[in-house]
Amino acid sequence: MSDTQTPGPDFSGAGPVEYGPAETQSSGAAGQLLASEEARLLAIPGVVSVGVSTGRPGEEALAVGVTDANVAARLPREINGVPLVITVTGPVDAQRQR
Repeated sequence: MSDTQTPGPDFSGAGPVEYGPAETQSSGAAGQLLASEEARLLAIPGVVSVGVSTGRPGEEALAVGVTDANVAARLPREINGVPLVITVTGPVDAQRQR
C-alpha cells in the first residue's frame, strides 16, 4: 500500500469547478415522497429547495429550504409520516449556466 493519495479537484479559486454528482436515488419513504411532493412544495412562495436528508438517527427526512421564518411556520412538520427538516436559507439566486 502506498501513502500517496490521488489528488481531487482543485478548489483553490482559480475558476469554475465542474459539478458532476453521482446518480443516487433514495428508495426509502423520503425519496418516494420527494418524487411526489417536490413540485407542490416548490410552488409554495418562499420555498427555495427540497431534497432528501436525515432526520432523527437512522431516519430519512425531507430537507426544505425557505426564505424566512414566516414561511417555515406555515409548513407542516411531516408529510405522510416523513418528517420535514426546515432550514431558513434566505433567498436563493442561482447563476445561469454559460
